[in-house]
Amino acid sequence: MIERIWLHPPLAFARLGPSPTPCGNYHYGESDLSPRGTGKTTVVPAPTLDVADDGTLTERQPDPGERVRFKDVNGFRPICPFFELRGTWTSADGQRHSDEPITVDVLAEFGIDPAQVTWTVTVANLKAHQCTGSPGDRIEAAVELRGDQHLRQPLQGRSPEGVDRPLVPPGRSVPLGSVQLPRPDRGFPQLRLRFTPGTGAVYGPTNLLDRTSRYLLPEDRLFLAPDAAWCEFTLSGATDARTFPGGLFAGSTPEDGGVSLGLVDDVCDGLVAVSLGGLTARARIVVTPPDFAPDRRPFTSLADGLADRVQREEVSDPAYIAENPDLTALEVRDLFERVLEAMDAVNVDAQNDRATLENVRRARRLGLPENEARARTFGPPDPLPGVNLPLTERGRRRHRRFVALEFLEDLFRERPELLRQIIRTPVEEQRWHDRRMPVAVRGSDAYPMHLTRRQYNLLAGWVGSLRETVEEGT
Repeated sequence: MIERIWLHPPLAFARLGPSPTPCGNYHYGESDLSPRGTGKTTVVPAPTLDVADDGTLTERQPDPGERVRFKDVNGFRPICPFFELRGTWTSADGQRHSDEPITVDVLAEFGIDPAQVTWTVTVANLKAHQCTGSPGDRIEAAVELRGDQHLRQPLQGRSPEGVDRPLVPPGRSVPLGSVQLPRPDRGFPQLRLRFTPGTGAVYGPTNLLDRTSRYLLPEDRLFLAPDAAWCEFTLSGATDARTFPGGLFAGSTPEDGGVSLGLVDDVCDGLVAVSLGGLTARARIVVTPPDFAPDRRPFTSLADGLADRVQREEVSDPAYIAENPDLTALEVRDLFERVLEAMDAVNVDAQNDRATLENVRRARRLGLPENEARARTFGPPDPLPGVNLPLTERGRRRHRRFVALEFLEDLFRERPELLRQIIRTPVEEQRWHDRRMPVAVRGSDAYPMHLTRRQYNLLAGWVGSLRETVEEGT
């Protein structure tokens, strides 16, 4: 019998795109870290599954020398993730199967027809509702599919029935993407679901053009109700936590009067669920904008955030570093590789100017000297011949050395105090931008950004381990 089922992956990200052609499959290759290399992560094409209108799956192999294409004449190609059903079961012959794909043959072994497998996808765009709290501003969509239904099904976002002041009028919908069950066959017998996100379109109320000429949308996208709460929303103050940092919605600027213009997009998040013989598995789907720098990895990723929640304590144990020296060193090097990649995607000169201005504004609010606030960040850098962004260029040159593990080891072995001096400590009462890394970058709370605690504690433990083999006095 089938004992347990789950979906792989448990969390997937779809990316918006107006092109009808999904983005091909790819993976990260080796970073170009040669002495005169780009410092970029390389992106390598990989075999891709294509789904026909009737659900038929075919595999497309990349051509030799093929480059990954993120755009075509229609714009960005959407990233459309698959969810695969996996499970654990014991066959009639007593053979144990663990963490294997559930196929049509597995279903047949237990007398289950594919039509008895039920998939449910529920998504929602709650951006407006999060601000107003009005039930009418919820935009939700749900689709239920039997395992033998292989045509693409749209996700039509609507306001809940029976609510007051619905943002999406009855009879209309905001397209939030679609889902499709590929048709299993001998070549691809697995049970899968593919999610296709929206195009990245924006929708507005019927009276948008009467209120502003700053946002010109096609007439067929102007059907939202102008009397919905979202079309009247205003911030309660400069630090309203519902849209913090400020300016996150159309209408929040002074030229728009500080009142929401009622615009919404086709981004959504939600759940994918599958039921089989009394068992249910769930996964999460998140829709995001296109990635404008796919060969630049962030120094703090979602994976780092999740690891910080469930694996933070392990790196604080000295035994972890002692028992895993090679693994720890590789993780530290990977961190600094990603720091270099992030440096290549940031205009440090512009970010430093913004950080300086924020420091000055804060000093004025607190009645503190402005010159001291300015001195916390970098001053005007000395010019570099032929370089328009001297602070950015100097930072990139310096960070290139940090991806050499031997250089890092020597640096921190000789000066372990540098860790606290040059890298911002997580979760400290730090409200001023300063020269510590990450330089001039702020988090979603508008305060200076920092590494996760796990990243920082791992780095601190690794630095401490370097001193254990140093002869005293040398």
